[in-house]
Amino acid sequence: MEVTYDFQVNASQESVREYLMNPHNLMKYVPAFKDLRETDDGWELEVKWLLSLKMRVVRQVTRDEVTYLIKKTEGIIKVNSYLRFIVLPGRDATTVRLTFFYDGPFQGIAKRQAEGFYARGVEIFKADMEKGASLRKEWNEVVPSEGKIYQMRTVLAKKIKRYELESILEEAMIKSVDYPVVVVVSDGNKMVQMNFRGGDLESQNGDLESLGENVTVLVKVRNDKP
Repeated sequence: MEVTYDFQVNASQESVREYLMNPHNLMKYVPAFKDLRETDDGWELEVKWLLSLKMRVVRQVTRDEVTYLIKKTEGIIKVNSYLRFIVLPGRDATTVRLTFFYDGPFQGIAKRQAEGFYARGVEIFKADMEKGASLRKEWNEVVPSEGKIYQMRTVLAKKIKRYELESILEEAMIKSVDYPVVVVVSDGNKMVQMNFRGGDLESQNGDLESLGENVTVLVKVRNDKP
């Protein structure tokens, strides 16, 4: 079973691609996706649908395409599926072409549900893009010394618990010996930004203690040395 949908969003190709590269963003679109845990070679996805399954997820990325291979190859029940996003820039908007392929049990039900998830998902996607654009505007206003954040390379984008930040900030400090590093943390309502340079915290905007327990962290680097 394979279905393809096209839709447009008012966001840059780079912003859309960056959003899609974070597998945690996909969790909100499919209610059956319950948990996602990072592994050495991808992620393990817990699915509670008509069946409860744990599936292996592998991400493939090219310049204009992000694909998630979602498979279960062991046991009696086997599933082979993928979500492929082709991101096409346009003059006034970016076109996203979504292809969902599914080979497994209950294909008829899966197809009908996919249509419902798509209709709901497009609205969520557009809302996230608008929210992201607002956050990026804030980010770019507070780091003029490093240039625009969207011009910096993303090395990490994930959802974590706030207590997990310590190791990420330590690594950012080490990386900043060679090049500027910007760390942005948001709980969806408030945002904190930290700029690292030369192994030190150069500046900070916001208070980490004001954030909730579940946060999204974004780490950006500039490749040229300070």
